[in-house]
Amino acid sequence: MKFRSAALFAVLTASAHTSGVSAFGTLPSAGRPSTSMGSAFVPKASIMHTTKSMSRSTQRRSTMSMFMAESGGGFEELKELTENAPAVSKQMRKSPTLWKLAGYASIPVSAALGFGIVPSRRIAAHAVGAVVAGVAGGIGKSKLDSLAETAAKPALAQVLLDHGIDSPKETNHHVNEVKNVYGVLDEDFEAMCTDIYNAYLQGMVKHNLHPKTSELKELEQLKSCLGMDNLAVGEAHAAAAAEWYRSTCLFTPKEDLDDPDHPDRLSMDKLLFLTERALRQGGETEEAFLYEMTRVAKALDLTVNQALDRVADVAEPFYSRALKSTRSKLGSGQVSSDMLSRARKTLGISDDTATDMHMTAFNEEVRALLGKAIDSGDDDDDAEEAPEADPLTLKFADGAMVKLNELQEVLGLTDTDSAYEITVEATPLFQATALAAMQNVLAGTATADSAWEELTTRREELLLKEESSKDLVSSMVMQALGKPLEETNKFAKVNNEAATYDHLLEALEAKEALIAVLAKSGWAESDKFDETFCNPRDKDSACGFMTSDERIKLYKIFMTRTVRKSEDGKLSEEAYGKVMEVKGLLGITDTEAEFQARGAFGPELQKALQTATSEILADFTPELVVNMKKNIDEVMSSYRLTEDFLKESGAGLYTQAVASVQQKTPGGIPTEADMEALDALRELFTMTKEDTYPAHSEYFGSVYKKSLKEAMGSTGVIRPDFRGALDDLKERLGVSEDITMDLFLEAVKEKMVPKVEWIVSEFERTQLTQKQLSERRGKDMGEDLFQTGKGADGVLGLGADINIMSDIMDLVDFYTENDITQQKEIGTKEVEKKIPAEEEGGEEQIVMEEVPVYETTYPITALEADCVEPEIAEMLYRQFIVGIFQTQGPNASRYEGAKGTFGGILGLTSEKMEEIGGTIGNTVYENFVANSMKTKGTLDQQDMMFLANMQGKLGLSAEKSEEMLLAAQKKVLSEEIDSVMDNPSPESVKAFREKCNGMGMDLVNDVGISKSRLIKMFEAEIIPGLKSGALTVESGDLLTETQESLGLEADEAEKVFESIITRLAKQSYELVQGELMRGREENCVEPITEIVQYAQFTSGELDLIVPEEVAYQIYNIYEAFDFSGIEEDAVEANKELLKSTLGLP
Repeated sequence: MKFRSAALFAVLTASAHTSGVSAFGTLPSAGRPSTSMGSAFVPKASIMHTTKSMSRSTQRRSTMSMFMAESGGGFEELKELTENAPAVSKQMRKSPTLWKLAGYASIPVSAALGFGIVPSRRIAAHAVGAVVAGVAGGIGKSKLDSLAETAAKPALAQVLLDHGIDSPKETNHHVNEVKNVYGVLDEDFEAMCTDIYNAYLQGMVKHNLHPKTSELKELEQLKSCLGMDNLAVGEAHAAAAAEWYRSTCLFTPKEDLDDPDHPDRLSMDKLLFLTERALRQGGETEEAFLYEMTRVAKALDLTVNQALDRVADVAEPFYSRALKSTRSKLGSGQVSSDMLSRARKTLGISDDTATDMHMTAFNEEVRALLGKAIDSGDDDDDAEEAPEADPLTLKFADGAMVKLNELQEVLGLTDTDSAYEITVEATPLFQATALAAMQNVLAGTATADSAWEELTTRREELLLKEESSKDLVSSMVMQALGKPLEETNKFAKVNNEAATYDHLLEALEAKEALIAVLAKSGWAESDKFDETFCNPRDKDSACGFMTSDERIKLYKIFMTRTVRKSEDGKLSEEAYGKVMEVKGLLGITDTEAEFQARGAFGPELQKALQTATSEILADFTPELVVNMKKNIDEVMSSYRLTEDFLKESGAGLYTQAVASVQQKTPGGIPTEADMEALDALRELFTMTKEDTYPAHSEYFGSVYKKSLKEAMGSTGVIRPDFRGALDDLKERLGVSEDITMDLFLEAVKEKMVPKVEWIVSEFERTQLTQKQLSERRGKDMGEDLFQTGKGADGVLGLGADINIMSDIMDLVDFYTENDITQQKEIGTKEVEKKIPAEEEGGEEQIVMEEVPVYETTYPITALEADCVEPEIAEMLYRQFIVGIFQTQGPNASRYEGAKGTFGGILGLTSEKMEEIGGTIGNTVYENFVANSMKTKGTLDQQDMMFLANMQGKLGLSAEKSEEMLLAAQKKVLSEEIDSVMDNPSPESVKAFREKCNGMGMDLVNDVGISKSRLIKMFEAEIIPGLKSGALTVESGDLLTETQESLGLEADEAEKVFESIITRLAKQSYELVQGELMRGREENCVEPITEIVQYAQFTSGELDLIVPEEVAYQIYNIYEAFDFSGIEEDAVEANKELLKSTLGLP
């Protein structure tokens, strides 16, 4: 391959001798020194400039050495990159311009190498060596370009090493020179810059595990020096993360990367921190940031949230040190909120995190100003702990509030936040002083006034607000009062009642002293002291440390010992007041206090009540009652017992008194004197009359029930003249209305059950076969006692044996004459009420009035008494209803009026009774309606009156009667339409539909005729008329009447009619076609006439497919018809219609 220019060849050969080092990295000949000047390619002016530049470069290298020592490790990585570069790239960096020019020509590789391999003083010798080596092969411009790019990256790193990054603009100029000198394309140079940034970033992570804020500035300056955009920075960080993780995981297990203290974990966290800051400083959108951050996190096998959490863990210590520095410079004027704001922005500290850290910093300053120890965060277990200071001596120094106010302003805290931190740290110190002061008051070494003065001074020392005094002092009362109660409990545990009693009195004195201190603080709720400080449900209260049993034991000891120490053995007002104070102090409830009083003093009350009971029953006088009451009242007042306890204690004695009276009276009925004595005891024991009912029912209830049975006699009905006597007896016995009703119902049940059982027995005998009855009763029954087995007979298809009707009526009379049924109010309704004219000034008024609605209930029923089975009860009621139909004469109306009562006595619901009546009614209605419609065709007014009478007899509602009538008519009509449609004719179909219309029966909804059958009925009426010609185009009214009568929609009827016309026309055409094929044209007259008739309804559109030859044949035959008696215009119109139908022109 030839050189493009001889001059270029000369330059190449000359440069090999004039350079201190060969253009291709080979040393000059040992036998001849090299010249002192540079390449012949470089002008002298350039050489002078280079010399000066080298001098400045030497100075920069000295500066850079210092900078590399202080930097985050990035320059160390760049230095390694340049030192580890391939040899050829080092040679190229020494003469980059030459290599750039060389790339413009196609130079055999041997020519390039020959000048160095065959050293000689003469150009010719080099040329010979080049030619000899060139035989092996050559390399073109592309290979030289690749070598140039390889050398450009170390050269780029060297520029950064030489010029640093402190002056991004100047350094960027030299960076661009590298690009131009080495002839690197823009896209390739951007990738080189990304690689250099990547290397620098990895060096920062590798050479220093702990991040520094200066490194954030380094990356920003590096980005500017390299002229990188945000996208390139994102690529660099993602690549750095992937390379770091890949190389690290070769030697470090993933478990170690989860250890926050592991060196590689520290490196990872630093990489994440630097990445997050670099991406944020780029000013891109949140979406772009998350995208790039997610790429980096994914490369490190983390989620983006985990990565951001780690970033926060790295950033917060930086800001903590800034806050610590801020605290140390308070008062110097060197700190401000703006400085902290810039720090937060640099570190990426969120507002929420900053607020928390500001609160922590303020708290640490408060603790420092108080002299408290501050947690340094040192986790060394062997570190020596500072001795705790005495909380009674710690306080804020003078000027502390000024420093805290300044710090609050710098940190941007609210007054509430700062006050809270001061309160949190100062309150325990104040409480310690308050507790000591209160204990001195309780010990008698200080007064309430002196204690309050001490607390006021202490509050001011601790910068606590005056309005908080009440809450601060209150918080210590529980602890101060808890100590004497704790001492008291120790004595109670060993049953030292005397010491327990004395210490409880001391605790009361302590309570009064504490109330005096509280009053100084502005606490004026002394009546709520126990509720506030002695709540046993609060574990921190004065008595909260004791169990319920311990508190009750203390209270019981104090109460009993108070009575024992009194002179008269009673509770005076003063003593009772002390007991109540102890009750509140120990958190004893009113219920528990009463229970203890009952246990302690109940025997005294019981003794007084027993004496009163015995004396009054033995010889009752009013004066005796008064004296007994005095004794009882004295016991009650002496021990502060309640009336409820008196009533409960007296209830048992009253029951014993009633039993005693019942035993000593003949017949069990007490005398008036006995009842007076019992009434006196009841009043003495503060019992109401209702309280005594259970005892009187227990001992006198049987007497009343016996009297009830006697009054019922053999008939079971209580005569009216006996009712007054029974009411008097009820009053005498003191039995309640409810109890006497229960007793009455028990007596009724005993009388009613045999009556029901007899009716059931007779019913089974008359209705069941011998085998059925034997199976039910479990024994053989005689053959002469059973039914004949013949089918049902009687009117309307019903049959019945009525020999039990009288027994049923006897049961009904028994129930009604004893007035057993009850009226229960189930609601209200509004009714019209007429107000007479005289009450309204001469004009009658009608107003609406709300009245109660009652329901009749049956308290005793056969089903509840278990004397009849549900199935038999229903059969009995059904038989009774059937018996009503069988009965004639005066008993008929009596039976009819009793059917509801009998059903209620049996225990049937009104719904069940109507259901049974409906079952019978269905048979009655069906038979009656069928017979009437067969003879009359429809139901007349007389028939409807009969059905109304049946409705009453069956106990049916109007709605149920109408439903059954409709069902019966539907059944008859359904059977009739089945018969009609077996052989339908227009006359029969028309008669049926007109019959239904006349009865007001809808063919679909009432009769139940399906839609398909309605269409068949329509066809049955229409088709014969169409065929005969009776139905013409002028018969529209007839068609409409038929359609409406059948209940068809107009559109639906029209579609059916068109279908009929089309079908009939097709049938007629097929008949004509068949006759023509057989040569019987005379038989075509009638079907052709029909086709013309059908065509008149559709204007000739009959959808017939007729061959033209056949169409002309049919038309010719029609033209030959005898049209006598038909108007000529009509004939011509029919011919045209036939043409249209046949498809002829």
